[in-house]
Amino acid sequence: MRPQIVKILTLVLFVTNSTAMLAQSLSSRSGPPAPNRTNHPPELPIDDYFLVLIFVGLLYGAFIAYKKYKIKDSLQ
Repeated sequence: MRPQIVKILTLVLFVTNSTAMLAQSLSSRSGPPAPNRTNHPPELPIDDYFLVLIFVGLLYGAFIAYKKYKIKDSLQ
């Protein structure tokens, strides 16, 4: 059963990959669009929730440390 699944999965992946490569739009033949000369910084919200991410990371680290301590303590 496993060799059949591998063969079928390989065939499906090759077919979908070739379809994606050959399904290019007609606008790609005309070349890239004209460059935009306005130099605006990228609008990425990197610093919006920085403190929240640090807090969640600390909570997750404490949870993992507590879980390891609990497992280690229960073995003794």
